[in-house]
Amino acid sequence: MHRLRTAFSTRTNLSPQKKVLLTSLAIVAFAAVSLAKATKLTGKIVAYDIMQHTSKNASALQNEETVILETTNPKEKYKKVVFSSFGTTQIEQKYFDGTLPLTVDVLRDHTCDESAPRLVREVSIEQMGGTYLLTDAFKTQPPARIKTLKCYAAIYKTKK
Repeated sequence: MHRLRTAFSTRTNLSPQKKVLLTSLAIVAFAAVSLAKATKLTGKIVAYDIMQHTSKNASALQNEETVILETTNPKEKYKKVVFSSFGTTQIEQKYFDGTLPLTVDVLRDHTCDESAPRLVREVSIEQMGGTYLLTDAFKTQPPARIKTLKCYAAIYKTKK
């Protein structure tokens, strides 16, 4: 630890006051992220990323599931939600027909916002990651073109 501190202090030209200031800013930034308010989102699954849904493995790596929810908010009717957890089931299968509302605690994640997502009715070999397969409930009347899809990260909770 002493070597690390010595290396840090000799390789940077920061004064002790600047080091304290940078450390304080890092702590404040971490606290702001930690205290970010979770929101509840409720909606029916309109579509899901077919590549993520079918390519999960039961290893020590986390699996992801990305879905588009139709919410009751008329200003932002569609929202993207990314689930990430160990295991092969992030969302119960009963929600994937698009008829049951799913409620999840989420945090806003600007890093995965998406413009004009590609929604398809059928699976094809040419599909790439980022293509969303419509659920049965939305195949006959898919949503109009979605210009901007705001992204949210689901907060994983273990069942008690």
